[in-house]
Amino acid sequence: VEGRVVGMNDRDVLIDIGFKSEGIIDRSEFDKNDLPKIGDQVEVYLEYIEDAGGNTILSKEKADFMRRWKELNDAFENQTIITGKIVRRIKGGLIVDLEVVQAFLPGSQVDVRPIMDFDVYLDKDIELRIVKFNESRKNIVVSHKVILEESLKEQRDALFQELEVGSILEGRVKNITDFGVFVDLGGIDGLLHITDISWGRINHPSEVINLN
Repeated sequence: VEGRVVGMNDRDVLIDIGFKSEGIIDRSEFDKNDLPKIGDQVEVYLEYIEDAGGNTILSKEKADFMRRWKELNDAFENQTIITGKIVRRIKGGLIVDLEVVQAFLPGSQVDVRPIMDFDVYLDKDIELRIVKFNESRKNIVVSHKVILEESLKEQRDALFQELEVGSILEGRVKNITDFGVFVDLGGIDGLLHITDISWGRINHPSEVINLN
């Protein structure tokens, strides 16, 4: 509900929500550097119409959570790309702060390639898409990998439309094997066989080609 700040003391913030008496919010629910002023309108959650002491108890944190939860539900239904900040590492993946709400980013959903060191992602902002949204358990699972896969698919589709036999292309060497070199052409990996690397005979591709 919407309420108006009518008073404040060292412990509580008093909110008028149209009841006979003002509602109370613990002052600690507000950022100490961003406390409301008398007359400000704030969105609050009604926890108790009347507690044991006869007070109407309100919560700003729960109101913020419910508002953000609805925004994230809309993002899930519309498959909107959102941004979150990776705040810590746990078993199996990373925890992402989505503003008030936190989500789980599985290790397998961070990148299209296997990740050896997840710590490099800590405190970084990252684009995400919600892949699981559990209302009853208040659980959200997100993925960065699906965004990368979509981008790669677009690159592949565009490249396939332009490819012609005999075309000269530039690519990045991704892997060197005994039988040839895998080259990233921009969304598509091509194999350059060892017999096509040089006019002369070579024993191994690494004799003439290095990883980029």
